[in-house]
Amino acid sequence: AVRDYRDERGTYDGVASIEMFEAVGEKYWPTYFSTLRRCLAPGGRACVQTITIADERFERYRTQSDFIQQYIFPGGMLASPSRFVAHAAQAGVDVVQTRRFGRDYAATLGRWLEAFDASAGAVRGQGFDEKFIRCWRFYLAYCIAGFASGSTDVAQYPLAAR
Repeated sequence: AVRDYRDERGTYDGVASIEMFEAVGEKYWPTYFSTLRRCLAPGGRACVQTITIADERFERYRTQSDFIQQYIFPGGMLASPSRFVAHAAQAGVDVVQTRRFGRDYAATLGRWLEAFDASAGAVRGQGFDEKFIRCWRFYLAYCIAGFASGSTDVAQYPLAAR
């Protein structure tokens, strides 16, 4: 069954959240982490994989809408690594280690862009126009640049409940 994470009432030994946190919205970060904590059994663990924005870019990013927020994921909001860790700790879950792999993700996105370009005819055949194709190509290239430069990153945060 599909349900809002805030409505979850079960208790679990483990929780995996894969690139969902970006869609939660900054206003709901405390709710997200408190729900995660509430749903973890004593000694429970969670792992959150999320895209982050560099700490030094966060304040500007949070006050200005960027291309992705405007055209791809309206309402999306990336946390910075330090904000993510702080919000988790405030809710009673601690980051026990971090695995970052943004540069690898840039390479993956490069492959996706190549595959998209190779399939452009099929995309058009599904009824998508040139505006969509240009937008999607720009989105992928924009992401490649962000991950390759370190402006954005993707990380896995294993968490332990206190």
